[in-house]
Amino acid sequence: MQVSPVKRTTIFCKDIKKSLSLYKDILGFKIEEDKIVTGKEIGKMIGLDDCKMHICHLSSKNSSSGIIGLYEIAAKDVPELVKPKVGKIHYGQVAIVFNTDDPDTLYSKLSKNRYVFLTHPTKYEKSEDSDFMKAGIYTEMIFYDPDDVLVSILGYQKLSKK
Repeated sequence: MQVSPVKRTTIFCKDIKKSLSLYKDILGFKIEEDKIVTGKEIGKMIGLDDCKMHICHLSSKNSSSGIIGLYEIAAKDVPELVKPKVGKIHYGQVAIVFNTDDPDTLYSKLSKNRYVFLTHPTKYEKSEDSDFMKAGIYTEMIFYDPDDVLVSILGYQKLSKK
């Protein structure tokens, strides 16, 4: 193996408070680290002369992999990413996928907080096990986070025996 499983996904966000209201308050991630870093070295790592970053690393169920990093940059001349057209998938878009045992409650919370959906909860049946995914009924929804990153929530139920 040349690399490990995904250690962290970093989202460069415009407003870390808005992002925390989703990832911490709605999705249930726990803040593992909350810090401010500054300096030319930090700026150089992301193609800037100098910057200040507010960083929050969040985990689910105290996992050391699959960390979400929210990085709010305070610097001059950080360009805006061209927003994809809402409601349509675009080549190159990335979706962060999470499992849940309660997709209905999450959908209710997301709707109440007016998140925009690419896909409202959709159920589909996978009839046979594979090495990657078990047979069952899956419920998947995909929505946009505050920085237009796609977030997919995947629920699972075992197939009932007939």
